[in-house]
Amino acid sequence: MKRFLPFFFLLLGTCGSAQLMAQAVLTGTITDQATGEPLPFASIYVQETKTGSASNANGQYNVKLAPGTNNVVFQYLGYQTLVKQVSGNKRLDVKLNSQALELGTVEIISGGEDISYSVIRRAIAKADYHLNQVESYEADVYIKGTGKLNSVGGAIRLLAGKEGREEIDESIGQSFTSESTSRVYYTRPNNYRQEVIQSYSVGDEQIDASQYVFSTFYQPLIANSIVSPLHPRAFGYYKYEQIGTFIDQDQLINKIRVTPRSRGEDVFEGFIYIVQDDWSIHSLDLTTPKLGFDINIKQNYAAVQEHVWMPITSTIDVVGGILGIKFEYHYLSTIGDYSLSLNPALKGYVEVIDEKTQPEIARQAKGKRTVNELEEALGNGESVTRKDLRRLMKTYKKEDRKEREEPEVVSNYSFVDSSAVVVRDSAAWKSIRPVPLTIEEVEGYAIADSIYKVELRADSATTDDDLRARGDTTRTGKTRRFKMTRILPQPIFNPVQGYIIGADAEWTHNKKGYGFGVLPSYSFGTEEGYLELSAFFGKSGIRETDTESAPPRYRISGGQGFREFNEETGIDPWLSTYLNLLSGRNFTRLYKRQYLQFDYAKAYGDEFSVDARLAYEDRSFLLNQANNNWSGLDDEEVYTQNTPINNAAGRVSGVSDAATFRVGATWMPGLKYRVYNGRKELIEGSAPEIGFQVRQGIPDLINSTADFTEIQASYLNRFDIGRKGKVQFLARGGYFLNNGNVDFPDFRHFAGSEVTLVAADPLSSYRLLPYYAESTNEEYLEVYAHYQFRKFLLTQITELNLFGLREDLFVNYLYTPTSDNYTEVGYSLDKIFRVLRLEFVASFRDGQYDDFGVRFGVATSLAEL
Repeated sequence: MKRFLPFFFLLLGTCGSAQLMAQAVLTGTITDQATGEPLPFASIYVQETKTGSASNANGQYNVKLAPGTNNVVFQYLGYQTLVKQVSGNKRLDVKLNSQALELGTVEIISGGEDISYSVIRRAIAKADYHLNQVESYEADVYIKGTGKLNSVGGAIRLLAGKEGREEIDESIGQSFTSESTSRVYYTRPNNYRQEVIQSYSVGDEQIDASQYVFSTFYQPLIANSIVSPLHPRAFGYYKYEQIGTFIDQDQLINKIRVTPRSRGEDVFEGFIYIVQDDWSIHSLDLTTPKLGFDINIKQNYAAVQEHVWMPITSTIDVVGGILGIKFEYHYLSTIGDYSLSLNPALKGYVEVIDEKTQPEIARQAKGKRTVNELEEALGNGESVTRKDLRRLMKTYKKEDRKEREEPEVVSNYSFVDSSAVVVRDSAAWKSIRPVPLTIEEVEGYAIADSIYKVELRADSATTDDDLRARGDTTRTGKTRRFKMTRILPQPIFNPVQGYIIGADAEWTHNKKGYGFGVLPSYSFGTEEGYLELSAFFGKSGIRETDTESAPPRYRISGGQGFREFNEETGIDPWLSTYLNLLSGRNFTRLYKRQYLQFDYAKAYGDEFSVDARLAYEDRSFLLNQANNNWSGLDDEEVYTQNTPINNAAGRVSGVSDAATFRVGATWMPGLKYRVYNGRKELIEGSAPEIGFQVRQGIPDLINSTADFTEIQASYLNRFDIGRKGKVQFLARGGYFLNNGNVDFPDFRHFAGSEVTLVAADPLSSYRLLPYYAESTNEEYLEVYAHYQFRKFLLTQITELNLFGLREDLFVNYLYTPTSDNYTEVGYSLDKIFRVLRLEFVASFRDGQYDDFGVRFGVATSLAEL
């Protein structure tokens, strides 16, 4: 369940924490005037303290007041705002009337366009302005999350066993609540620092919001994937309808219905309220489906300064289920005690002209004003067209990034919890929290406290011996700590080695980043034992901190073992084992080697990295040594022999020693990233990846006969094309400048497939290409194009689309001197049950039909889960 929390917290908006002060407190209940029903999570805003609060699920509230008279604003979506003047400790029960909309303003302008489109156009034009309007601020936040498990499906209960079912039954219907108060510091354009003051969470010791990235509906994407109704290209995703207008504290508010043109997990549906003339968000009530859940987001804003609207309350309700488990989460944040300074470069009030509905005024304002003239117009409070404003903000952001001398940082978030206090005393939290607990939440806390005390006693009894028994960490000496970072059993069979016993293990020093690996194995077919060893220094060779460059990584490895001729993209060894033993088919091709290898990798900044390898291999060619199988294969029906068949070289039946050297570089221009506690997280797909590589055979080094020079270049890009879908493209080509002696392991090999089940990367593999048939020691060109539709054929059915199903078209091309312009065209049903992929593929040579096949594998990307 926790894996979904970052997505939900991402939508909470701007955060801070309520300071603890001895203040007068206003309490009461907020209800519907007509029915008397409580209004849950209504917004309360104290103008004098710039502090927001909210009612609980039963409509109960409490809010701290400043000395003297306070103007307290009560808001609830769909109801008339009420402002009360109060002072001192008192109880005030509030009754709100349903909002009476002025329907007379709902009109269709010339051309048949709803007036809401004019409102949204100006709000979109001003979105960047609002993002950059505030130079910096400090604010308090209170976050409360309440969850409840509603039911567990029969299959899960069956697998859980008797004790597990009893634990499930105890958990169903039980409420659990977590709370925290924090102080947040923001500096434009996207730098956040959050300091936790108090926290209490069930299970963990505190609410750790350090993994969450702040977001706002003025940004094009929410949670990095859902299109905001104020996205620059929002009209391609949404239809709008003005429901009406109303007056709220002397401001005219437009209520606009937001309807997706095509429902899905990347769009919202609901209502957004826009302040007339300011064209800022007043409030919103939007819902989106995600992974089988309905996620509803409500936000209320307040004018903390003239023409400056900031969020004061946010609620997120998550209801649904996955894999038969149904539960609900409710999140609430209240934000207040704003202390902010405005961006001096964006002065004064800006009126935005909509060229479509105000053509005469737009003509008067036009004349292709320069950026300096537009800045002067803003400073004088003059009107500008929406297009001019967007052009100005684009120029402004570009110059601002240039002044900061850094690549585009999508978010920069730091989290400080060194001074955080885990408060478990209920009386203390009663004075801290701005939102009262419900009876259900109080009961949940009582149960959680009892469980916590039992677990605390159990944890204190855990010894270092227990930890070592679990094999998590090995302690060597007094200060050095090594952790096993990898242990992989080896495939149990192949026809060359027969049955195999072995494991690949690696240990890494926790802090220093150096470590060692060992791969022992025994082959019953050859009746020999093998051992491969490695040692390395340097954490990754990839930049992980905010420094000029990362430290390099060095690795030395060697020993004796077996290797696939196509080491990088040959058939998966576990898949090969399955095919060998259960169907009697053999596609793996191995050679034996004794080797010594040096590897080096280093990143220079975020965008550029290099790697190199120097290796020597004493190679031996072996035929099949075993015919074991579980499918009833007779001894006479032997496996396909361990001899690759190549269109250029024929049947390969030998190998020779080789010394080789390879050096490569990768460049990602225009890379975007997020900064989290000083550590940079690169955003996948935010920049193209350009690669270059040189590979050299070194003759006469010991017994090496390798004599070749290969150059290779590649281009990889992933990008969205608006509401239509996503594109992935990879082109890679190379040429052997010298191919005096190229042993078959040193050919350029390609990722082929001759089996229905595939495990290779869908973007860089061929579905029907025979293994090793087109491997070459001459020129080659690979092209892979993959297009994922947002909606195509089956995904036009809303239920299938919401279930996560996607449809893809792909085209793969290969040129070698013998390939006859090999081309594949395919259609796939992707993300079946969110994890599987079914493909239908046809291949062609020189434009003529060649083959057809069905392929089955994992989804193109599991990252979205």
